[in-house]
Amino acid sequence: MACIDNLNDDCLLKIVEYLNLDEQLQLWKSSEPSSRLRSVLSYTWQHHTDHSVDQETFAGSPDVLEDFLQSIRFSVEELTLRYLNMEQLEQWKNHTFPTMRELTYMGDESSEMEGDSDIAILVKCFPLLEAIGLSGNCSGQHISQWRHLRRLDLQLCWYLNTQNFEEICQNLRLQTLSIQWHKAEEDAYVQAIASLQELEELELDIVHLSPDNTSKLLRLPKLRKLLLHNFEQMDELISDIGRLRGQDVVTAAFSDNIWMMRAEVLAKFRNLRCLTLVDDEGCAAVDFRPIINCFPLLEQLHLENSRIWLNADGIWDVVLACPRLRILSMSNQVLYDEFFAFSKSTMSRALNKRKEPLIMHFYKTSKEALIAQHFGHPKLIVSYNPTNSIDSQLPGECIELEFVQQET
Repeated sequence: MACIDNLNDDCLLKIVEYLNLDEQLQLWKSSEPSSRLRSVLSYTWQHHTDHSVDQETFAGSPDVLEDFLQSIRFSVEELTLRYLNMEQLEQWKNHTFPTMRELTYMGDESSEMEGDSDIAILVKCFPLLEAIGLSGNCSGQHISQWRHLRRLDLQLCWYLNTQNFEEICQNLRLQTLSIQWHKAEEDAYVQAIASLQELEELELDIVHLSPDNTSKLLRLPKLRKLLLHNFEQMDELISDIGRLRGQDVVTAAFSDNIWMMRAEVLAKFRNLRCLTLVDDEGCAAVDFRPIINCFPLLEQLHLENSRIWLNADGIWDVVLACPRLRILSMSNQVLYDEFFAFSKSTMSRALNKRKEPLIMHFYKTSKEALIAQHFGHPKLIVSYNPTNSIDSQLPGECIELEFVQQET
């Protein structure tokens, strides 16, 4: 340790920045209390605005935890806390973190905490919180005390109490909500959500939604994004959405499920401008032409790990069916040699009709040389960079719809 202490502060800081938190804590424990190394470590913690702490991070070291909390309490903005026991949380309770804005909290389900006592501590510690994701035994108590909260994820709170959720919706001006409920609770939850006049984004992990309740949710005045996890009646729900607001849907993303949708259901979204398909390996056995014919106004098509064509003739079918298409991207998918066994005359016929060039992005396909060899045309611009529309964060077997704002 004497050697490292001889380094100047800039060198120490650079070394510390390469270490993760666990490694930094080992260095802290092995250094003297008044050493320059501890000063550099404290400086590093203070100037990092996000941290991740689990039950083992400070296990058996309450004094080190105290030093860490003293360092971060006036600068931390984002935290992830995993499975902290009540003894550890009590130590956090002695501090307030006025700059904290976003928290991910995974509750210790095996702990014998009384009620939502852990959430009460979090409310005290982080009074100005704007976003939180919760999991564990939380019943929803105390959440409504976060009056600045705008983004709330309760999708993994299996013991959420209906009355507590109603109180949350009554007291908070939520803009983003992720939620799940049991079928018997549907009406109460929908009624509570329908009161959220500022809600812009809604994620539902549910097993049923009646047409009447679908209508109530779609009447939310500022709703612009709806994410639905797969369930048995998904086709019926999408049909209801298409009937009620299909003309307002301009962007849609499907994760491994578009081939399950009937064409007459998809045709209700004829104003769609941007379509993203993620992990749709099952599409290769399905004729994609009836699907793409549902979207004559399509301007962008993004495929991520979605093998929907045996060869690139399918691309030219899309170009012919969607004359407004400007961007087509394929990413995170190995293109096999047979993909390039396509008709050059069909490619020329599709591209010659265009007024503007088609931009094609091929990202992480492992076939740049073959792409350059086969995809050449004056009306074609080829790129190997990712696009901003790649939706790799979309959960498996989900559908995400984006709406234009309805006129009032």
